Amino acid sequence: MTGFDLSGCSILVTGAAGGIGAATARVLASLGARLVLTDRNSCAQTLASLAEARSPAREILLDLNEETAPARLVAEAGPVDAAVLGAGIYRPVDWDAEDWEEVAEATLSLNLMAPMRLARILVPAMAARGGGRVVLVGSIAAATGGSFPGVGPHYAASKGGLHTFVRWLAARYGAQGVLVNGVAPGITETAMVGMHDLSGALARHPLGRAARPEEIAWPIAFLCSPAASFISGAILDVNGGAMMRP
Repeated sequence: MTGFDLSGCSILVTGAAGGIGAATARVLASLGARLVLTDRNSCAQTLASLAEARSPAREILLDLNEETAPARLVAEAGPVDAAVLGAGIYRPVDWDAEDWEEVAEATLSLNLMAPMRLARILVPAMAARGGGRVVLVGSIAAATGGSFPGVGPHYAASKGGLHTFVRWLAARYGAQGVLVNGVAPGITETAMVGMHDLSGALARHPLGRAARPEEIAWPIAFLCSPAASFISGAILDVNGGAMMRP
């Protein structure tokens, strides 16, 4: 096995019906991983796109906001070597809107509480088996507050909390062999951001364009691979230089 070979690895991907999750599933399958895909929407299109890779893949349809969903998912998925926790929502509602509090609660529930609940069951089981990998999908919004107009504080806060959770989880379980990291995408060509006029933001972007979903998926796959064996507690910025740190 080479550093980037995932042959024989069983990997769970949440939010796999489309966007970055679907692209991640395709990349992981191309590297030989066996996949368990989950979403509250059907993953049929994603599964169909994996046909050429000839890697085993199956779907578990559920809503991670449901109280019993994390335990059911872990039980139905069985032991996994890695998990990519990417399920999330983005609803651009300003905080002076009448329904902002409802939207904020739903956003924080799925983007932050759901992966925390899932990890609370999944990660100790990984540690008991000798280790594993967890990659959480955050956002550049955690550091910037939002890459373009319309990103409300509920979304930015949910991703900021997720980045903090990456570090907490990595510190707690690293010595037990579970490496936990995050990927923070910048503007990416998904349905989530398709509702916005991005011309102003992209005009200031160092690369002058948004990322393609697979350009986020490959770094995620790297963090699942043996090549990332000494990376833990990191938030990997994948934003084309949109946020250069000193």
